[in-house]
Amino acid sequence: MNIVVDRAVGEIPELSERDYMRFNQLLLERCGMYFSKTRQMELAIGVRQAFAASTFSNLDDYYRLLLDRDVGAMEMDRLINAVTISETHFFRNSPQFDALYAHVLPEMIAQHRESRVLRIWSAGCASGEEPYSIAILLRELLPDVDEWTITILGTDINTEALGRARRASYGAWAFREHRAKLLRHRYFRSQDKRYVLLPEVQRMVTFSYLNLAEDIYPAYLNNTVAMDLILCRNVTIYFSQQVTKQVIGRFYDTLVEGGWLVVGHSEPSLTLYRDFQVCNYANAIFYRRDGVPLDNVPVEVEHLLENDDLLENAPAFLNDASFLNDASSSHNTSPSSLIPLGSTAGGDAVDRARQYLEYGHPELARDVLLGIVADSRAVAGLRPSHQVYVLLGQAYANLGCWQEAEDWCRLALSVDKLALHAYYTLVLVLQHQGRIDEAIEMMKKVIYLDRTYVLGHFGLANLYADQGQFSQALKSLENARRLLNVRMDEDVVSDSGGITVGRLREAIARQQQRWRAQLPVGTEARMSASTIS
Repeated sequence: MNIVVDRAVGEIPELSERDYMRFNQLLLERCGMYFSKTRQMELAIGVRQAFAASTFSNLDDYYRLLLDRDVGAMEMDRLINAVTISETHFFRNSPQFDALYAHVLPEMIAQHRESRVLRIWSAGCASGEEPYSIAILLRELLPDVDEWTITILGTDINTEALGRARRASYGAWAFREHRAKLLRHRYFRSQDKRYVLLPEVQRMVTFSYLNLAEDIYPAYLNNTVAMDLILCRNVTIYFSQQVTKQVIGRFYDTLVEGGWLVVGHSEPSLTLYRDFQVCNYANAIFYRRDGVPLDNVPVEVEHLLENDDLLENAPAFLNDASFLNDASSSHNTSPSSLIPLGSTAGGDAVDRARQYLEYGHPELARDVLLGIVADSRAVAGLRPSHQVYVLLGQAYANLGCWQEAEDWCRLALSVDKLALHAYYTLVLVLQHQGRIDEAIEMMKKVIYLDRTYVLGHFGLANLYADQGQFSQALKSLENARRLLNVRMDEDVVSDSGGITVGRLREAIARQQQRWRAQLPVGTEARMSASTIS
């Protein structure tokens, strides 16, 4: 932690038993973390450290602020950062990385040699050493690595650790494993007594904030679907038993058939991992999803979007003359009044910002885009393209700054009311804020703008399911399936970050089975009669 404490130690109150109980309960509710009696001192140190960096004079006022999810969001992040342990190192736990290098990764590579697509998730990535270690192993194993579409997602709840991960600059202590010392000269450059990861390796990993205790995955919106490998090591030991069970269940749903789960040495449990096949290697235990094959889903492609009752309830904005006039005028704006993407004034910078977002550096993208906005304000009559605002919305969303993300997306829509990706980003923002009804309406607008947009139908299905509206969810899911059925399995779904049609189709089939079980008795028969298979 880099907290600057301006008050004397004596001014930071000790935690009473009541304080321990209420802060413990708050962290359990927000992020699933449970501090037993043996870890009471650990919690006390974290709370006092976060409190020291606040402007409050007593713990009661500080606690009341934390209860407010909106106003206290920044202080809550600071508290979570203070109580979560983010120290790790490259190739930590050699036996597990030996098994990954010698067995698991080569098998994954052989299995996907034809499609050349791999998807890996480091859940609880801390400062990035784990996902970067995987990236390095893949470069060791794949001579043609640059010809593959490889997704390595690193997520964590500790925002400070994520910042360090994105910087990819490490001290010598991060290389204390033998394998790390051997490979350091090949993949790092020395800079000011630290070691900076080469850009081509950094680009292989994308980092984002994710709270594993929240029921928000698997989902396309946060790229947590159809994973081949999940590493979640020494994370669930901090969760309650109930939260751990829920997390493991969601991991199972996230993995493809034959996908792998790697947990810490202290985490194996016959009860929690009973749905997985246990795979033993030298001093390492892995878990593999090897379930019963999915039922065959009939293919009907005569009409791609049957039962699309959305058209019967079109939102008023699409039939509003003022909306259409405004939208038309936004597309016909004189080029001299905008900073076009291809111009020297803004195009190069926008492309650079887009690359920063693609490679998991939203803070760099944000800074570049804010610079474009600032430059445009210095020239009378000049304003950025709506795409600059959309990218700003995406950058702030990736940083977990939901209000700023919403503001920029709405500004983009004030410039161009047909900006599909602004609506789509708003869906993500609204969902994270718990505004599901608004998110559903926003996703409907996405579909109206492009009825063939697969991810729009898929996302709408998940939103309906969040509301318990499983009949509607299945209809939207069916629309997504029908659109996929006219495409080849190896095709990559647009805007998906490398998810193939086959992978998404499998995820849809899995969800259809699960959601049908949630329908009231007799509903499925009525839906079948309506050609929802």
